[in-house]
Amino acid sequence: MNKVLSIVIPAYNEEKTIRKILEKVSTFFLPEGFTREVIIINDCSKDRTRDIVEHFIKGKKEYSLINNEKNLGKTQSVKKGLLETKGNWVVIQDADLEYEPEDLSHMLDWALSKDLDVVYGDRFGGDNGLLYLSFFVGNKFVSFVSNLFTFPRIKKWIPDMEVCYKLVRGSVIRKIAPNISATSSFGLEPEITARLAKYRLKDKHLKWGVIPVRYYPRTIEQGKKIRYTDGIKAILEIIKYNLF
Repeated sequence: MNKVLSIVIPAYNEEKTIRKILEKVSTFFLPEGFTREVIIINDCSKDRTRDIVEHFIKGKKEYSLINNEKNLGKTQSVKKGLLETKGNWVVIQDADLEYEPEDLSHMLDWALSKDLDVVYGDRFGGDNGLLYLSFFVGNKFVSFVSNLFTFPRIKKWIPDMEVCYKLVRGSVIRKIAPNISATSSFGLEPEITARLAKYRLKDKHLKWGVIPVRYYPRTIEQGKKIRYTDGIKAILEIIKYNLF
């Protein structure tokens, strides 16, 4: 019986990149015995995102599209996608081209070979370029604060808490997903990290791994959706979901 990797793709006004990312998601190598399930959540886009996705997935049974009737933001859109997954493993894929889907194969191999429950990507652990110094410093600081709470539980330092690529056992993420409550788009990463760090499987904390991933950051002019205030919000989310 085949095992399944579920890939959840939230998309809002990504007509310039959505087809290319779907092509990449369709073709990267999977470990033997695995198939893919791809769930796209169109967050009430105002451009051609929906039309492009519908045309691409027509006739492809491993793909499905959820159309939000109103804009819910990334966190709640991802939550809807996670709840629809059926896979043994689940990962989130942004709809832009900042990440390389081929890295998902390496992450899955790592999880299987090390018998892990969670694998986080690390954008700062390889040869990736640095576009904005403020982005690097901000992410490192936010990750540091998150680790102050999570490291005592999981005994694993997470160098890039805000990374999109978080590979999690499907049975675990589907237990966590119904409780995801953040409404800000950048509350997703702190909340999922906190909930995973608290989660116990057979009375034991989950086994975590970290692996470098490639990263090609967009500029703000190209549509990068991040501001310095998001870092402040992330700190508040970290405190909220780790302490309460």
